[in-house]
Amino acid sequence: MDKIEFPKHTLIGASFMPSELMDRIGTFWDKNKEKAAAGALFGDIYDSETKESMDIPIRIDDFSEPWGDYRKELQLCLDSYFEKYPEADTMQELFNIHEEYNLQWYKQGGGFKSWHHENPGAIQNIHRHLVFMTYLDDVPDGGTFFKYQDIVTPSQKGLTLIWPAGFSHVHKGQITEKHEKKIVTGWYGYTEMFEISDEIFNRKLRISLRDNI
Repeated sequence: MDKIEFPKHTLIGASFMPSELMDRIGTFWDKNKEKAAAGALFGDIYDSETKESMDIPIRIDDFSEPWGDYRKELQLCLDSYFEKYPEADTMQELFNIHEEYNLQWYKQGGGFKSWHHENPGAIQNIHRHLVFMTYLDDVPDGGTFFKYQDIVTPSQKGLTLIWPAGFSHVHKGQITEKHEKKIVTGWYGYTEMFEISDEIFNRKLRISLRDNI
């Protein structure tokens, strides 16, 4: 598996997945794009001025073609990240992928246009530890700005990034008016915190539904 290196202080890991796997995920999109829905910011909040995408959620227990191979390659990327940043693995047995992850398509001019990070403190995502993202295609000027690292990661086919979920890694998409863009992205979350937050979130949802009956 090829690698590119960002400066170590950025805390951004970068590895390449096989090109043919990216093609198979692209074929999956072509066959299933009618199932895609507008990508939400948080929960059921939609704002195309901030984020404009079409998303297909992938279940965490879906290991069918091509997602079984994607998860195997993603584990190799995570192992590479731990080699560079071993402290991120000090509690490895206590975190995993607990949320559906997303296959996302951005039309020309689409993208996540505003600065954001992946753990803003809401009960449904406070458990997030690390973020992963894979670019499916080579897209000129279609990378990702990381504000405090002062870098733009390029959209190169198969390039998979891993980084911390907190405010230290505020980022936004590099918006291109000329090209479409596809990515796969999701989160590793702390297991115990996920179970607690999921229980609280579902309890609040039940109370809300009861109060509106």
